[in-house]
Amino acid sequence: MRYQRLGTRNWTQWREAVLLLEAQIYEPSRQDTPETLERIICDERGISLAAVEGGRLAGFCLGAPLENFADVRGPAEDPVRGSNSALYAADTLVDAHYRGQGIGREFKVRQIEAARSEGFKSVCGRNRVGLAQAMWRLNASLGARAVHIIEKDYQDGIEPDICIYYHIALSAP
Repeated sequence: MRYQRLGTRNWTQWREAVLLLEAQIYEPSRQDTPETLERIICDERGISLAAVEGGRLAGFCLGAPLENFADVRGPAEDPVRGSNSALYAADTLVDAHYRGQGIGREFKVRQIEAARSEGFKSVCGRNRVGLAQAMWRLNASLGARAVHIIEKDYQDGIEPDICIYYHIALSAP
């Protein structure tokens, strides 16, 4: 598996594969628009990664400064928003064919290490209870602490309609 940084230079190369994988993995209420995905991936302070095997996108992990997510519950209320010190981990997806190989953990470890080395003080994000339990366990194993529980956020009829907003504090390298 080869890991690479996503950004302005390769967004067009991976755009269709990213959109397809997001549509396959996330239920509609958790899917981002193509414009939102582009904004996250192309943010100059963002930390987005792709896992590629034989030219095929196996998964991706997207993150950008918390300030870019003022319209999302959790980040919108976060007291550190405005300090330019937190990376918001927006999406982490692994194609079903590649699950169970440690790709999700590798994404998170690489994103956390990059955030630390690029001066962020924390990584924050949201995990949907039930549908993203494995992701919550992974984040918790890497130091995530729940900041608050958000109810009735997705309003898509899938229960439970709850997500955990978390922070991972980053220490100096």
